[in-house]
Amino acid sequence: MAKHLARIHGTEEDKVNCPFYFKIGACRHGDRCSRIHHRPAFSPTILIKHIFKHPMREAELQAAREGRSVDGIVVDEAKAREDFLVFFEDMYVELSKFGRLDALHICDNVGDHMIGHVYAKFSDEEEAADALNVMNGRFYDGRRMEVEFSPVTDFLEARCRDFDEESCRRGGFCNFMHIKPVPMCLIRDMEEDADEERRREEME
Repeated sequence: MAKHLARIHGTEEDKVNCPFYFKIGACRHGDRCSRIHHRPAFSPTILIKHIFKHPMREAELQAAREGRSVDGIVVDEAKAREDFLVFFEDMYVELSKFGRLDALHICDNVGDHMIGHVYAKFSDEEEAADALNVMNGRFYDGRRMEVEFSPVTDFLEARCRDFDEESCRRGGFCNFMHIKPVPMCLIRDMEEDADEERRREEME
């Protein structure tokens, strides 16, 4: 029995624990979900909720404020890409102060339960705890950061493979992570800068 429960934990066969929360750290049903959301007390991964300003949602909000229709809104893709990369660099620089980042992912989903989510996985749980304690409640670009530990440690299970292959039919409302792509050269540069900064601090 114990082996059976362990095998089905966090899968669709598990009628007690929510598989989406287990895999993704988010569930479209929220607190109304009929299954249990086990919120970890410790994790190498933290989630900063709704902190990235999704360009499509921001364009819709701006149109609504100006009394314009949200139908047919066009986003300046070049500016949106530039703004995203600036955001990624800001997050990486700030979070890497607490330790080495194994992963930093920003969701491109537009569903209310996932929009603007940022996931940061550290190499050590203590580093993740330090980041959570300092970052939670701080402000970025006028938004208060709400930070919590996430059960997600395997992003291969959490991400939408169809999105990675540009073939997801659910679009931004998919319940699996649509992780915004970042040039590998930028990630490598950020890693090297962060490592150099940590070495400099250790020598002081």
